[in-house]
Amino acid sequence: MNRCIRFFCAVLSLLLLTTACAASEPISPQIVEPPVSEDTPEEIQPTPVPDQGPSASPDPVPEPIRIRITAAGDNLLHNTLSIDSRLDDGSYDFFHLYEHIAPIIEGSDIAFINQEVMLTGEVSAYPNLAAPDEAADALIKAGFNVINLATNHSLDKGVKGLEACLENVRQRNFEAVLGAFCSEEEASALCILEKQGIRFGFLSYTYGLNGYSLPKDKSYMIALADEVKIAEDMEAIRPLCDYLIVSMHWGNEYQLTASSYQVDLAQMLCDHGADLIIGTHPHVLEPVEWYDSDEGNRTLCVYSLGNFISGQHKLSTMLGGILDLRLTFDPMTHQLLSIDSAGVIPTVTHYRNKGGYCVYPLQDYTKELAAEHGIKNHDKPMTLDYLNDLAEQVLGDFTAKWEPDK
Repeated sequence: MNRCIRFFCAVLSLLLLTTACAASEPISPQIVEPPVSEDTPEEIQPTPVPDQGPSASPDPVPEPIRIRITAAGDNLLHNTLSIDSRLDDGSYDFFHLYEHIAPIIEGSDIAFINQEVMLTGEVSAYPNLAAPDEAADALIKAGFNVINLATNHSLDKGVKGLEACLENVRQRNFEAVLGAFCSEEEASALCILEKQGIRFGFLSYTYGLNGYSLPKDKSYMIALADEVKIAEDMEAIRPLCDYLIVSMHWGNEYQLTASSYQVDLAQMLCDHGADLIIGTHPHVLEPVEWYDSDEGNRTLCVYSLGNFISGQHKLSTMLGGILDLRLTFDPMTHQLLSIDSAGVIPTVTHYRNKGGYCVYPLQDYTKELAAEHGIKNHDKPMTLDYLNDLAEQVLGDFTAKWEPDK
């Protein structure tokens, strides 16, 4: 009995010892491997990113900037043109002079006109010319936005006449008035016109004033063609503009070729950075020429655009021209990339035996209009052959045709 109890106690002690030893050993965690599919690689795959739609496209490249410049010559409003533009109520409407060429000017970024006669508000005959200020309204309506007043007729009606013209012109919506000034501050200010972000600088000069002179205390009122002053002006404005236009009232009347003075001065303007020279005063067309400087500058020089309109009686003065210049600029640097086209569209001053003044593009002029032209009372009769031959003789490859859809 005692032997059985001892045996049971020994077995019980052995069980307790075994249990205590098992409880004291650490229990390893069980790792359960996921089943591997035949379609799934064993490597860990990146977490899928939800679809965010199409990626953002890069900024579009800016388009080149395209600029159109037009320019017309001498708006020579003799008293006969003012009389022809007078209405029954005593006011004036000059738009009939320009209605046939307005489509050419329309849409230009810059449209230049040389206002030969001061618009003082009166009607005055040669040699001391003046015209009503309503002429400025017609120019605006035709599309011109840059007007030049530096001509040999600027002082035909004295300082008071020039001051009246400046006041009348400034009441209209011209974006730039060139060559004549109300004050010294105005005269010293730089004329820069911005179009589509491109900065166009303007300078304008006349060779003289028909023997008249400004009072010493008013010497600033008209820009005279002094080469030292021109060089100083160009040095000041050239760094501030992307394209520089210089208007020159110069040359010899009724001469179809440039004078040596025009040639020398054109080279000087090119050397100082002019991009375009617009020439006026001779009352007839003169050639177009490229100039180059040693520094690589290139200048288009239109020696004379002739008369835009006039009451003159010389056959050659009936042919004028409108410069049509197309340019392309870099949208980022504003540098000139290309000259897409450069030419002069020939125009004709038309009038009948009495009145009927207006301007036509030569391409629209007809034999019937030529036959009725009043010039036959003063010079040889007008013919289309004469006009076309003269345009070809003077302009050559620079003869341009107006293309409305261009």
